[in-house]
Amino acid sequence: MQPETIVPIVFFAAVFGIVYIAVTARHRQRMAMIEKGMDPGNLSRQETPFADLRRGLLFIGVGLGLFLGWLVARHTQMGMVGGDPDDGNPLPYFMMVALCAGVAMVLHHLIVRKRLKD
Repeated sequence: MQPETIVPIVFFAAVFGIVYIAVTARHRQRMAMIEKGMDPGNLSRQETPFADLRRGLLFIGVGLGLFLGWLVARHTQMGMVGGDPDDGNPLPYFMMVALCAGVAMVLHHLIVRKRLKD
């Protein structure tokens, strides 16, 4: 077999295996809950009171990080590869997205802590 055909076959086999294991594990967990007399409907995703705030701040942080990464890549030497500003270096984008997303998560923590304290 050619390597070009082996790679997709292995990839799809791995994806199938992961999905199969996840589905069977969830089924076993639900069956164990039924055997113990528990309601498996309680396994549905339970939202925290401030989940929407967390997601919103995270998306704002990612968007702001992409914008700041573009600014850094465009106006500094960090964004250049071989002296050409159009050959993009992804490092400024990754740095700024990680930084702004982290700041957004810290901001979320501070807001939630203040609201729960009141």
